[in-house]
Amino acid sequence: MASLDEKWKALVKFKSVVVDRERDVVQVTKELYDLHSNREQLRGVTSSCNYRLTIPFAPHMFGSGKTTFCHNYLELVQRFGENFLSTFASDPLRRTFLEKLKRASLLFVDLRELKPTEPKERNLKWTVYYRMIEACCTSVGQEPEDEEVVFKECRTRPYKLVRKLRSILNIPSDQYLLIAFDEVGVFDTKATFFELEKNDKGVVRPYNDFFGIISQLCEEPDLFFIVVGKSKGLSIKNDVAFGLSRVILHFIPLSPLDASSIVEFLEKSLLKTPTQVPVCNVLCSSSFSVNELADSLLECTGGVPGLLVRAISYLLLYKSSNNNFLLSKETFLIIMNSFLVTNYCVATFLPRLISLSEQRKRLLRMLTLLSLYRIRFDFDKNCANMCLYRRLVIEPDRNERYEVLTPKLLIEYIDQGLKDDRLEWLLLQTLKSQSVEFFYESKCRILEGLIATLFYLHFSRHPTNSSMFSTLGQLSRVWNEMNLQFSSESAAYYMKSIHYTRAVLGTERMTFGSNDEWERIVKEMLEFEKIYIPFHSTFHSPDILFKLHGRTNEKNLMIVGIACKGRWSRNGIRWNEILEEAHKFLKPVHDQVLTSHPTWHCMLIIMSTQLATNVSEDLNHSSRCYSSGDSVGEFLIPHNCELVILSEADVENFIGKDILSNLRNAFKAVDNPHSRNIGISTLQKIVLLLSKNI
Repeated sequence: MASLDEKWKALVKFKSVVVDRERDVVQVTKELYDLHSNREQLRGVTSSCNYRLTIPFAPHMFGSGKTTFCHNYLELVQRFGENFLSTFASDPLRRTFLEKLKRASLLFVDLRELKPTEPKERNLKWTVYYRMIEACCTSVGQEPEDEEVVFKECRTRPYKLVRKLRSILNIPSDQYLLIAFDEVGVFDTKATFFELEKNDKGVVRPYNDFFGIISQLCEEPDLFFIVVGKSKGLSIKNDVAFGLSRVILHFIPLSPLDASSIVEFLEKSLLKTPTQVPVCNVLCSSSFSVNELADSLLECTGGVPGLLVRAISYLLLYKSSNNNFLLSKETFLIIMNSFLVTNYCVATFLPRLISLSEQRKRLLRMLTLLSLYRIRFDFDKNCANMCLYRRLVIEPDRNERYEVLTPKLLIEYIDQGLKDDRLEWLLLQTLKSQSVEFFYESKCRILEGLIATLFYLHFSRHPTNSSMFSTLGQLSRVWNEMNLQFSSESAAYYMKSIHYTRAVLGTERMTFGSNDEWERIVKEMLEFEKIYIPFHSTFHSPDILFKLHGRTNEKNLMIVGIACKGRWSRNGIRWNEILEEAHKFLKPVHDQVLTSHPTWHCMLIIMSTQLATNVSEDLNHSSRCYSSGDSVGEFLIPHNCELVILSEADVENFIGKDILSNLRNAFKAVDNPHSRNIGISTLQKIVLLLSKNI
């Protein structure tokens, strides 16, 4: 049976267009102009040394449009010359430069073909030179000349190389030549092929050597460079210095497309047929407009160009195989949720995803959840190596930051490996059942669930030496008398039951509760020996629910709920919030279950990341257990029930003071909580704890 890729080869593809790259075109053009106007400084002709060579660089993952941007940059310069670049060209010198840039020649060099050469084997500089000449010959339909002949003509002299390139391309010496290096990440695997420079510690840094070669070439007149490619060896930051002060790399954002850009993409991309029909005319009908299709594709692909193209390709393939095919929102979701489509769209990811260690895969899943819940975290090279995309965000104060974006197609793939992990499985079902825009207010529940899960896993896997198991025994007489133990039946259930409404374009919309699929999942997860916590806006369940059996009496059973609280309160969690949590869990469990099971008990454990001052003082700054018959404010603890409030000291002792501090900073209710940064190091510590306990 033919593979999906083989089937697709038989289908006429569409010619995609480049859209929504105005910001990147303007920035790259400015960088090229700076090189042009300061080239004499690089050559040492002037005494000024204010300029440091800056090279536009895009170290993005698959599908972000790196290669397409390189191929189409000069075309985009012509397209945007009269509008987006008009301000740039207001100066006469810049206008002259721009007009000349529009007539430039582009040389595209794929570094995947880089290999040692003769007669200067293992010499990186000569190898890069020859690769440029190879690419130059190929671009004009010529066979590359013999290496030895070319070496005698050019050696490693920059001016001779440039003269050779211009000769092959048949362009005059004063015409601009733009060289685009693609797939720079080959140095992660091919660096050992060459004799490279070592620093004083004996460490080889191939990118220093490579950009050093470019810096020498930049001294030649009318020559410019763009570099793109994903790599483990490059820090993903603006203005990264390589080799002391030789080169600065300027990060090209290449932000994902938005809905309006996808509309433009669908309208301007043409099928490769004699009639040149726009893609939107084939896929859209009167019942499914191009705007609706764009919105659906945006949510599915995250606006990542490569994923967008593959998703559209599959829709066209599906259309050609089904003559009566009529695309609708429902049909679109059915198609895109298909296992086959998911694997087709993320195929380029698979080698890197499969090669991740188990701990890295777990971190990827957690980052996926955080990114879709719009929880910020530091974007570093660890994230880049795990196939996460970046979205450039301009803050009100004009500062730039980068937000992580994880397309839902990638979630579908990650979901395939989570069937045995109930916590992550449920979280991902939640994400898939609702639009991403609805998760702003509920993002804190993810971290609460993780903390509660850590708590459960810690002393369920290691009950004999668990400090928390011992602490609960000291607090609760019933806990000790029941002689509790964890058994194979003691499964934990994650409860994500945020329920709220918000206005969207004047229409009130409700999340979670209004979705049949989500409600089915919640009921399935909440079923606990036929115990149901009411699924209403005022009756939320705790974060984790599990059961414990007595060692000596099988009839003894304790239902334990863990609620992590205090993430938003400016002054910490107050008594009224504690009482509300106790009432909405202990009372329904007592009324529904404990009244007919006299040997069963129920305990609610409240873990606070920050207690209010008066609550801490009332508890004497220590953990406290309220048993049956005790009054907590106006709430009387029901029969066979207990309420445990853990002090900050005990919570810190378990979670870690630094982790708790970072969580407080990330979720405290000041200014805009969604701009808070959880910190990648904090998340890695959480994942490490999870990995140790599972």
